Amino acid sequence: MAMYTHPEIEEILNSTGPEFFTPDAVMLQNAEKLLNYIDDINLERTGKFETTPAESLYLLWNAENLEFHFECLKNGRILYTFRKSGYGKANGSSAIDEFIPMLENYLLISID
Repeated sequence: MAMYTHPEIEEILNSTGPEFFTPDAVMLQNAEKLLNYIDDINLERTGKFETTPAESLYLLWNAENLEFHFECLKNGRILYTFRKSGYGKANGSSAIDEFIPMLENYLLISID
């Protein structure tokens, strides 16, 4: 098993059991990349990843007047919704390497 730098990912792995699914390596790597990006830009993170009944990893993150919903899916994609002041601004699904630059651009144009 790989070691992850974020304790919450280790916590997810340690809490899996017969009643919960075990996230696959791609889901965990994508969650780790998202957490690394959020840490790198030094914005406070209000939530943490959690498992969902749909067998994905979900994170709700609020920054300034922005709300981000991220879901790391089994197929290796990120399902996302961006909202500003409560209104949907963008949503979709993309690979992590496409998603991080898109998130970065959205943050640059959206944070006042």
